[in-house]
Amino acid sequence: MMGIGCWVHYWGDASEQEKSLLAKALVKHDIETAPLDQDRPSGPGICIFDEITGRLRDFLQFVSCAGRQRIIAIAKLEALRNGERGWELLQAGASDVLVWSDLDHVVRQVKARLERWISIEQLLAGACAAGVVAESPVWLATLRRISEIARFSDTSVLILGETGTGKEVAARLIHQLDSRPNKRELVVLDCSAIVSELSGSEFFGHERGAFTGALSERPGAFALANGGTLFLDEVGELPLPLQAQLLRVIQERSYKRVGGSTWHRTEFRLVCATNRNLLEMVTRGEFRADLFHRIASFICKLPPLRERIEDIIPLAEHFFSSS
Repeated sequence: MMGIGCWVHYWGDASEQEKSLLAKALVKHDIETAPLDQDRPSGPGICIFDEITGRLRDFLQFVSCAGRQRIIAIAKLEALRNGERGWELLQAGASDVLVWSDLDHVVRQVKARLERWISIEQLLAGACAAGVVAESPVWLATLRRISEIARFSDTSVLILGETGTGKEVAARLIHQLDSRPNKRELVVLDCSAIVSELSGSEFFGHERGAFTGALSERPGAFALANGGTLFLDEVGELPLPLQAQLLRVIQERSYKRVGGSTWHRTEFRLVCATNRNLLEMVTRGEFRADLFHRIASFICKLPPLRERIEDIIPLAEHFFSSS
């Protein structure tokens, strides 16, 4: 079995005995380590510290490349003597903060995180090979988060971003990487294009004769997405009455077709996207707070193209080659 590679750096004082014990524990768990190259930091790393300071936060910001590289910060017990917490280290760029209590336990935690990150990189490499264009660090970091959410959870995801940032690309990636066995199709519904008079039919389906023109029964999005993923694009455009109906289906996992009296079961992963500020809409009473919390178990904010300049030329080449 090949070892997992990372660098190790001690921020503050550490005895030779502590360093030796950690090195042996890492080797025992097949983790290969090297010193940090402070001129050109790269790759995942472990930073062990005994005090939270501004200089430590600056260091984490630097070696993590503003959060783009995976860094595990391990706090020695004395670092927490004043009740300090690790949130500020996460904001500085650390991917996770652990506490050095039982050495073998903390090394097992480190190994689990490194193995998970390796699997995410493999997933991301497969997605890029399948046509997802990603060169810029900020976009790669976003895709890593999306890949982790997709593979290691089954909850709802809210994708935020301006028009043209790739919200449907992200939704398709979530569905592609979802690990459910016997997963069915991705169903896409553009909420901004739904005609209000037919909105119930679009979501719930209808029975034959439910209204003028309903010559046969028709399955709606809830039926089509059963066992798969339902992607609601521009979810912020849904009117309040339909928001209430959607909330009930999410909660109860059941619905009736328009004109019908039979309850149908449905199980789907819900992915929503919008370019609007839903929290402001909640404040104004334009979007239900309870629905917002149901659809936003995870929130992914996609960067606009102006923040991912490195992707412009690869995107142009991709579009030209596929046209």
